[in-house]
Amino acid sequence: MPTGYTAGIADGTVTDLRTFALGCARAMGALIMMRDEPMDAPIPERFDPSDYHAKERDKALERMKALKAMTSQDIEKASADWNAENEQFKLKRIRNNEDQRERYDQMISETEAWEGAPEGLKEFMLEQLQKSREFDVSDDPTRFCEPYLCPADWYAKQCKAAAWDVEYHSRGDADEKRRTEERNAWLAQLRASLPAE
Repeated sequence: MPTGYTAGIADGTVTDLRTFALGCARAMGALIMMRDEPMDAPIPERFDPSDYHAKERDKALERMKALKAMTSQDIEKASADWNAENEQFKLKRIRNNEDQRERYDQMISETEAWEGAPEGLKEFMLEQLQKSREFDVSDDPTRFCEPYLCPADWYAKQCKAAAWDVEYHSRGDADEKRRTEERNAWLAQLRASLPAE
């Protein structure tokens, strides 16, 4: 039985090495992102690097600039707003945790009381419910939430996070450009090695 790569050979629509090689190249390094595209989707002459990391680095640089421009009153207000939002998030987590606990406990009770279930089904259902409850319901739903931060600590944390983002996305942008050049070199080698059209 032909594969997606050999189907054209099997049905006679692919009769030359160049077309077959370009189709198979979709499963390799530089073209791996095209493996799920239709086989007749054209292979580009060159790839352009993604601008995701460059944009994120620029956002982080803007954030650093905005942080440096903050007055002590700005910092105090921003940290108070952040703490208020964080407190609302904690309360929501507690409510959601309790709601889930009640729903799981209710369904466990109903399942345990169920009479006449086919063999193995009730046990399987209880196992699924208990595992899910263990994973989803916490004894301390706020354990991963941020603590209250005074203005100075909030500001230091924000500056540290922005600096980390600048460094991380600068490195990511450089890596993306390097990978794109490697992909383009691989693609050029492929095209140069194939018989002319």
